[in-house]
Amino acid sequence: MRRCTTWTSQLARASAVFLSTECLLRDKHRPSKSLPSKTTSCQQRPSCVAMTGDIFIDIVAPVKKLPMWDSDVEAESVKMLPGGSALNQGRHLHALGTRVRFFGAVGNDTLGQSLVQQVAGQGFPTETIKMFSNLPSSVCMVLSGPSDRAFVSCYSTTDAFTTRDLQEQADHLDGCTHFHLGGYFNMKGLQSRDFTEFVRSLKSRLSMTISMNTQCDAAGHWCGEGNHLEEFLPSVDLLFVNISEGEHLCSALCHEGDRSIHALCKRFPNTTVVVTQGEHGCTVYRHGMHAIYVPTKPAVRIVDATGCGDAFIAGFLSSWLAQSAAPNTDAEHKALIEACGRGHAVASVCLAREGACVEPVRPRDLE
Repeated sequence: MRRCTTWTSQLARASAVFLSTECLLRDKHRPSKSLPSKTTSCQQRPSCVAMTGDIFIDIVAPVKKLPMWDSDVEAESVKMLPGGSALNQGRHLHALGTRVRFFGAVGNDTLGQSLVQQVAGQGFPTETIKMFSNLPSSVCMVLSGPSDRAFVSCYSTTDAFTTRDLQEQADHLDGCTHFHLGGYFNMKGLQSRDFTEFVRSLKSRLSMTISMNTQCDAAGHWCGEGNHLEEFLPSVDLLFVNISEGEHLCSALCHEGDRSIHALCKRFPNTTVVVTQGEHGCTVYRHGMHAIYVPTKPAVRIVDATGCGDAFIAGFLSSWLAQSAAPNTDAEHKALIEACGRGHAVASVCLAREGACVEPVRPRDLE
């Protein structure tokens, strides 16, 4: 089940914020464009990172018990928060100083407009976020109890977003040297041959490096629609998973006896796999390379672990993308350790705050 996040504005205020955002976004109906032919070097510090993936509006209500049918329970509060793995990662990465162009979608409704106004007010670029005029925004309602949580989710706009929506804004990819996909299993519309070819074109024509995180597969298949992940992973340079996700992927994709992370790396030898292990740090794997374990420092303050994985990914990328190192060298080994350390530092700040990304982590927070 999808991990959900939290926001500072009250749900009751959402209906008041909807007319002023029309100038921020428009649903663009342009014919598909081919990718720009400009070639940039993936070994240079990227001028901009292209990101796509899931956007959710999270509605969070702490309750003492779950309601029964035809009954009512009292909530301590009701909060509405911008969520989705990809949006969290993009906002953190942008706040850390990396230029981001974010491609995703919300509905042209009060909730979607409210979310866009909130993140745009924090300085996050929203011009490449699409508004579907005929769909409600994807929403996750979270009933959070003392020992467990229950979710009710709508995947309307995450399901509807496809490769065509990326192609329609291909001119915005000019100048980007890295492409990141967040929340893969929440993006059914991108689990297709068209998206695989789109990403292959980014690598071959624009020399982009590619990264992704899977998120949890609510369907339990762990291969994507039509086993799409098997054809897509060879194009991925960096794969981020937690321990549970890594185990599920190994079980689904490694068909021989060995279903370890090492077997996954052997099957996809060009992919570097970063496995986050919560308070125990993280380990970096790649076929033919000794595993790199990087511990994390003990947390000074723990408030909410929600979204720490997204914060780690943003921190890792902010460091890794800024460095130039050839594969299988001492310089690369050092760069990976530094990227893990940066990821741990950003996640630690997130851990001391309520919500996954109410306020994105900035460099001053790491001082």
